[in-house]
Amino acid sequence: MYWVKEITDRKKNKGQKTRDKIIQTACELFIENGYHATSTRQITDQLELAPSALYNHFSNKEEIFTAVIEKYHPWNRIPEAVVDADGDDVEELIRNASKKLLKLWGEKPEMSRLHLIEMLEFKGGHLPGIFERVFSKSAESFQVIQNRNPKLNNISQRLFVRAMIGLFFSYIMTDKVSMNSTEDDITSDLDYFADAYLQGVFAKESSDRK
Repeated sequence: MYWVKEITDRKKNKGQKTRDKIIQTACELFIENGYHATSTRQITDQLELAPSALYNHFSNKEEIFTAVIEKYHPWNRIPEAVVDADGDDVEELIRNASKKLLKLWGEKPEMSRLHLIEMLEFKGGHLPGIFERVFSKSAESFQVIQNRNPKLNNISQRLFVRAMIGLFFSYIMTDKVSMNSTEDDITSDLDYFADAYLQGVFAKESSDRK
């Protein structure tokens, strides 16, 4: 019955491609229009899909937005920046990871608007789940860094990841994350937040150890 499995797999692949296209198109429309101003009809029209095809994958528009925010929220780039970061101490790591994340965000700066939509139209309801996933993946990424460089083994993984997420949470909530910002403006803000966390979170850690 190999042919039966092959047909089933082909249908699954086609279904996944359709689902991915719905998520991508919905993301573009949400960014352009906002959540409430975007209808499922606009999404299907853009894709030239029958409405029934959309509802084969999602029960309603909120489910679509949930899939969009889980896939494209800017926090999802944090683990990627962490795992590629380099440095022999926490200060070097935070600054290096910050610059790498800035570069990743710069590839698609419009994605930052998803966070604003989430805050304004959903009051941050999806953020706890995203936070947990990003925290877990970032911790794994930091473990890779420590395995790569034994000099970093004395740095608290928990506090480093917390500082990274807090750093970028603070950053994304500023009005500097916009299409009008210059790279120098954004780099300056990252340095400001890096200093704040280096002097705050890790200073507290040192105090607690005394």
